Amino acid sequence: MKQSEAFLRSEGDGFYRRNAAGLARMESYGSTDPVLRALDSLGLRPKRALEIGCSNGWRLKLLHAASGAECFGIDPSAEAVASGTAAHPEVSLRVGTAEQLPFPTGHFDLVVFGFCLYLCDPQDLFRIAAEADRVLAVSGYLAILDFYPPLPYRNRYEHHAGLYSYKMDYSRMFLWSPVYTTVLHSVFGHSGPELANPDERVSVSVLRSDLARAFIDSPYSGSPLG
Repeated sequence: MKQSEAFLRSEGDGFYRRNAAGLARMESYGSTDPVLRALDSLGLRPKRALEIGCSNGWRLKLLHAASGAECFGIDPSAEAVASGTAAHPEVSLRVGTAEQLPFPTGHFDLVVFGFCLYLCDPQDLFRIAAEADRVLAVSGYLAILDFYPPLPYRNRYEHHAGLYSYKMDYSRMFLWSPVYTTVLHSVFGHSGPELANPDERVSVSVLRSDLARAFIDSPYSGSPLG
């Protein structure tokens, strides 16, 4: 079974139940959230934002309050989406996964991956990157919160047999292209500032999409192929 299927069937709800108390704490102390802090430090005030892996939409609620943005979220947990829809009517939440986004092309000036890529199927990463790029507006911003190990590897996922946590620098899904550049990158520990354990190392990266500046005019001349 694919990881996306397992999370849609039951593990998304299980993940939400196990972390409900922690989510409530993060909502209460939203000023410490690394994504919101990164956006604030850059002075970004999106008009329309999408969070992939939004849980119950707590971060979107805070983003809406801070910027007035139209906020949309997608998460595999039906329980999280139902709870968030009831608690945060100012944001729009849907059940789904990262490899198929039910939104129009160029619809968002900010797309956030909210600590979810490490649980996605590795074979879907190209599709996930393409979908995020598709829904992101020209000159939009992409924020990625996830593990940041020194090399790609996987751990067994302790809550569901046959699943794994896949850890890597997920900004590399986009930075191979000259369209994307890093405007902010911060590294910290999963449970605090300590960075000694590579398995607990986390980062937030904010990338900007800018096709107009991605390709300079050719410095060469006389090419028979143009």
